[in-house]
Amino acid sequence: MAAQGMTPLAGGTRLLASERELPNVLDLWGLGLAGLSMDDSDLVLGATTTLQDVLDSPLAWAATAGLLPAACHAHSASRMLRGMATVGGESAYAAHDSEVAAALLALNAVFVVQRPDGTMEVPALRFLRDPREDLAGGGLLTSLFVPGAPDGAALERVAVLPSAPPLVAVAVALSLSGGKCSRARIAVTGLKGPPARVTEAEERIEQTAAGDEDVLSSAQHVARAAFRDDGHAPAGYRSEAARVLALRALRRAVAMARAGAPLLPPRPWRALPERVPVTMPYFTSGRINLVVNGTPLHPDVEARTTLLDLLRRLGYWGVKHGCETGECGACAVLIDGRPVNSCLTLALRAAGRHVLTVEGLGTPDRLHPVQAAFVDSGAIQCGYCTPAMELCAKALLDSVPEPTEAEVRDALAGCLCRCTGYVKPVQAVLQAAAALTPSRG
Repeated sequence: MAAQGMTPLAGGTRLLASERELPNVLDLWGLGLAGLSMDDSDLVLGATTTLQDVLDSPLAWAATAGLLPAACHAHSASRMLRGMATVGGESAYAAHDSEVAAALLALNAVFVVQRPDGTMEVPALRFLRDPREDLAGGGLLTSLFVPGAPDGAALERVAVLPSAPPLVAVAVALSLSGGKCSRARIAVTGLKGPPARVTEAEERIEQTAAGDEDVLSSAQHVARAAFRDDGHAPAGYRSEAARVLALRALRRAVAMARAGAPLLPPRPWRALPERVPVTMPYFTSGRINLVVNGTPLHPDVEARTTLLDLLRRLGYWGVKHGCETGECGACAVLIDGRPVNSCLTLALRAAGRHVLTVEGLGTPDRLHPVQAAFVDSGAIQCGYCTPAMELCAKALLDSVPEPTEAEVRDALAGCLCRCTGYVKPVQAVLQAAAALTPSRG
């Protein structure tokens, strides 16, 4: 594909947020590569499985001792970004600060690459070092699998802000046998290169009783890895932070393995209709069909037109033009009930689907309960982020009628607010939930 000038596009959260020109893209969404399943004791993930799908999957929690879901949650505070970013895309992009890559390394994941000359299974230790090597010459990452569940696992990270990429992250997965640590895998980010395992640290705890001295010795070897020195943090800080994080992660993983009590997944949102892949022929420009706020539309678009640009061109000014990287969330809309960043969504992906903007949520004469609650609680200031917050709140309440405050905060986390902070919007959503609950029967 690269040889033919095509760029594979999965979630789009990396490519569409970059300044890179994309003259030709191959949209992988139509290939049907999403989904999680178990094959004997192996967890199998399709390459276009989203990070949010992993986070919501009881299979992923059980098969990775909670490590992979924790890494997917750490990837972004925004549920919208997690609902678009894919496991395969994060792996192929090979970001140097990716907790997802670190978790896959610690879990001994194996990547399945389809090549013109056959299928190849590549260990994470090799694939994540430089995915281009295995994808060159027409290779396509179709799936990956995690062989066997560890007894205990943990992820620890440090960042300037909780929503920022980590300065250092440490992922640990281990198993016990006969009172000893039979296998340990420790992966670290913040290095001079991509995330990598620290095999010397693993050797220090394997075949030991995993006591505190063994854990201390292992953590000290983590600190000896080649950390990078840049404007965000010096290498010395990263080294010391890695030692502390490794101590925490190892102790948590050992305690989990000894207790034998697996982590429980968060309460899932109501299952929405399956996103049936829409197969499109070669497309440069033309007419698509979609429904916006209940009205069938047939606009002309180009292949690179984003849903944000299309909706604003059609006069839906409630869809705000913000960062164009998916970070601010002001462009949020619902596609078939799911919140998405329209700035990172090609208009073609809305073909045949139902799109809801704030204009379709209520009217000035008849506000939606969410809108009324935002007004009553004083959650509206300049209003720039308000449409996105209200739509994300609707998506939450449609799935979880009586959410907790933590669930509300998670639903709104992808919408940045410069005026009110987040206390009043959270109060507004809880108020709307209380108003809607009786009518739900």
